Amino acid sequence: MMKKNRLIFYSVFGALHLFIFIFTLYMDKQHDNLDFLLFMRGKIWMLKYGSFMLLILMAVNVILHYRDNRRNVREKEQMLQELNTLKAKLYDLQEAAKIPAPAKEENPSK
Repeated sequence: MMKKNRLIFYSVFGALHLFIFIFTLYMDKQHDNLDFLLFMRGKIWMLKYGSFMLLILMAVNVILHYRDNRRNVREKEQMLQELNTLKAKLYDLQEAAKIPAPAKEENPSK
């Protein structure tokens, strides 16, 4: 299950992609209207900032992915170390059970 932060991140990321996709479809239909294209030239800053936001979100995603991988590797190493420790303890208990305890010798001279 994804964390709440990651779900919010992907929601924003997807919404920006959807906005840019719809914007390009709308612009494609307006190819004959020169007045509209000149009007949109004044609004191109929105597309620049939107694409810049997507680049920032992509960088954040790479950083979060790298951090999660490092955490997972650390957890796996800790679990492996704990497993090896438990195996060693179990082996020691089995070896202790194999060696018979020395029998007490009764001293008849007493």
